[in-house]
Formats: sequence, C-alpha cells, structure tokens
Amino acid sequence: MAAGEPEAHMRAARFYGGKDIRVEEIPVPEPGPGEVLVRIRSAGICGSDLHNYRGNRASVFTPPWEQGHELAGEVAGLGKDVTGLKIGQRIAIEGEHLVGCGVCRHCLAGDNHICPTRGFVNGQRHGSHGFSEYDVCVARNCHPLPHNVSCDEAVLLDSYACAVHVLNRAPLHVTDTLAIIGTGAIGLTLGQVARVYGARRVIMIGTRAAPLRIAQNCGAADEVVAIEDGDPVAAVMKLTDGQGADAVIETVGGNAQILAQAMALARRGGTVSVMGVFTAPQTIDPSLGFSRELTVKWSNSLSSWHGISEFRTAIDLVSSGRLLAAPIITHHFPLEKIAEAFAATDDKRSSGAIRVVVHA
Repeated sequence: MAAGEPEAHMRAARFYGGKDIRVEEIPVPEPGPGEVLVRIRSAGICGSDLHNYRGNRASVFTPPWEQGHELAGEVAGLGKDVTGLKIGQRIAIEGEHLVGCGVCRHCLAGDNHICPTRGFVNGQRHGSHGFSEYDVCVARNCHPLPHNVSCDEAVLLDSYACAVHVLNRAPLHVTDTLAIIGTGAIGLTLGQVARVYGARRVIMIGTRAAPLRIAQNCGAADEVVAIEDGDPVAAVMKLTDGQGADAVIETVGGNAQILAQAMALARRGGTVSVMGVFTAPQTIDPSLGFSRELTVKWSNSLSSWHGISEFRTAIDLVSSGRLLAAPIITHHFPLEKIAEAFAATDDKRSSGAIRVVVHA
C-alpha cells in the first residue's frame, strides 16, 4: 500500500440471510494491483438490496456476506499501478457488481453491464461492500467528486446514472410527455434527468402522497397521479387528451402486474421502458402491443454510451446544479443501526423513506 495505513480491523454489516444483519469486526481489506482502499462515509440502501432481505431472491454469496453498491468516501490506500488518485481524495464508487471481464464483445463495446461474467474479478464473484468502514474497489470504478457534491448526494449517482442509461436507450423528444410509474429514488431521479434531457411534460404515478409532493418540489414531475385516487390509466388518458403518454418508464418491479399497466399508458407508436426488477412473472396482452405498435425496451443498470461513462455524466449533472439530490435523501442511520435502516427502507409507507443513507 502506498501510504496512509488504516487500522487493522473495521466494523462491517454482515448479512446472514433475510433480516439477519449483524455489525461485526473484520479485518480491513488490502488493495491489490489496480485497486483502491476506500474509507466509506456514506452508503445508500437501494431497492435491489431488499430482494434477499424480503426473501424474494437468494443471494449469490455464501453467508455471511457484505453488500452496499451506492457508496462514497475517501481514498485511504492505493494498490500497485494505481494512478490519478491520491490519499484523502473524495470519490464516488461505481458499483463493483458492474465490473466486466474487459475482453468479451459486450465489454469491448462499452456494455460491461451485460458481460456474461459481470461481477467476477480474478475468477471470484465480487461486489461493493458499502455498509462497512472500508472497501476495496477497482480503480477504474473510483470517480473523483467535485467540491460541490457531498458524499451523501453521491450515493444517488447510481440511480441518476441508471436514469441516464434508460434515456440513452430510449431517447425523449422535446414534444414528449413521459409517464413514470413509481416514486422511489429511481423514479424521482429519473424524473429530474428526463426534464433536463428535454421532456415537455413528466407525469409521475405513485401510491404515496409524500413522494408525489417531493417529486413536484424537486423538479421530478410536472403533474402527479395518485393511485389511491382511481385508475391511473384513466387519469393519464385524461391528462393527454385520450392519447396516452409518448413514453412510459416502469421503475417498480416486484411482484405486481405493472408491465401490463405500463403498456396501457402508452400512446399508439409509443415506447415503454422497464427499469424495475420483477420477482414474479408478468402477464401482458400481446394484442395491445401489436395494435399500438409499441416499442418495449428493458434497461439494466448503467455502463457507457458512445464511449462516455454514464456514471460520470451523472456526476456532471449533479455538480452543475441541474439535479437536486438532497430532497430525495430522507433518512440517515449510523452503521450500528443498519437493521433499523433496512426496516425503514422495507416499510416506506410507515417510515416515509425514499433514499436511506448509512454512515460508518
């Protein structure tokens, strides 16, 4: 390690399956060649972190494991051959689960997010460990933070970059009305990016009143539709003079039958993009897609677009002041209370949580 030797042990949240999360003391990892040791300051709980917590999907790791892919902090150590970073520099981390092999057709095209061996480093499955005091990260995934972007705001860069990715795959036009299903952090960050990217109007559809208010206040939506007020398809049709939205983006996933609703919201010739991770089969009406000639696209994570890092694009957008990250961060917890942080994220209706940040 080049300099700045940290303590030998650290606190880390360890996941034993389901809701069994324990904060334990483990050795501080050592950065290898091309790697960086990061002192983590902020880590966000993503909706995907809840899949194993809720029992919807088994972990690919053997218990206990560490996780947390929305993280930011400072450089604490440099492995061999790392250049362009220095000890103490503030950085945001592009999730290690997105590291590709670097040699397959997808990686060579800049699409590391769909690499067949994504998430493997030196033959071992690898992921970010944001819910701990330190983590070792691949140097190319460490992005310097501008002075005006805090570590807390940086935990949303993954969500913002996912928004950039879906809009790169399905570009908007300046005359477009976009309907977004879902008012979690993905939906709100997407709404902000869509408006910066030129959408004429953004309609946000959700089940909770508080996030819908935040959506309008933070520039993520022009109009909102509360599902509890009635059929959201009818509401969007009314707002669009019976035409439907030019583009629809689904951000919820889970086990509800949302995909059929997304298709019903789209106008003839419209586009439906799917960002949510579904945990149950979806039933759709192919004749609806056929008769309206809908384009349906899936959007998985983030990567680069024409050689430009979408994570870096997200940093530039936040730094420019055109995206307001702070209102989306609703809760803060110390690492010792990570079980409470996950409970708040899991039960958003009771807690009012949107993005929860954990501090080590």
